[in-house]
Amino acid sequence: MENSIRKQLARLMRERRLSQSALSRGAGVPQPTINRILSQTTLDLRRDSVVRIAKFLNVTPEYLYNPGSDVSAKTEAFNSVEPAAIDQVDDICRQVMTLTSLQRSEVLHRLLELVVVK
Repeated sequence: MENSIRKQLARLMRERRLSQSALSRGAGVPQPTINRILSQTTLDLRRDSVVRIAKFLNVTPEYLYNPGSDVSAKTEAFNSVEPAAIDQVDDICRQVMTLTSLQRSEVLHRLLELVVVK
C-alpha cells in the first residue's frame, strides 16, 4: 500500500476531527481496517473499503491516493456515477484480482493507454 493514502486519510480525519470509530461507523468499514490503513499494516486494500471511506469523506477514491487532485470537480463526478456502474467496476476489479501479477500489470498498462492522451 502506498504511503499517500495513509497520510491523506490521517489528514482528512484530523481536519474533520474524526476518530477511527466515527469514521468506521460513518463509512461502514470495520475499525480494524481503518487502523490497518493508518498503521500501514494492510498491503492490499479492498476497493469497496476505499470507496466507502471516500464517499463518507466526500472525496473521490483517487483523491485519497493523490493529494494533488481537484477534490470538488472529481467528487461531483464521482457522486453522479450510477450504482450499477460502480457494481460493474467492482466486478471487474474482482476479476482482475484473480489474475497473476504480470497479467494485472498488462491490464493496467492497457487501461493507461486508453486513458492517457498522448
